[in-house]
Amino acid sequence: MLKIVGIRQLRDELASVMSEVNRAGEVVITQRGEGKAVLMDLERYNQLIERLEYLEDSLDALEGRREDAVPVADLA
Repeated sequence: MLKIVGIRQLRDELASVMSEVNRAGEVVITQRGEGKAVLMDLERYNQLIERLEYLEDSLDALEGRREDAVPVADLA
């Protein structure tokens, strides 16, 4: 379940919020009831960045954007 914490609670209870980040992987921070940021475990963040880079590379290859790439349409 996604944990949502107001900025005031974050300020007052930082240690317990960090424990929640360690347990859940991420916590949404709100200000005046509106989502403003996500506090995320560093390992999870790094995994997401690696996955994003892989997906971007895959998309580039599929669209033939790389200099040495052959567009998928030309392979058939």
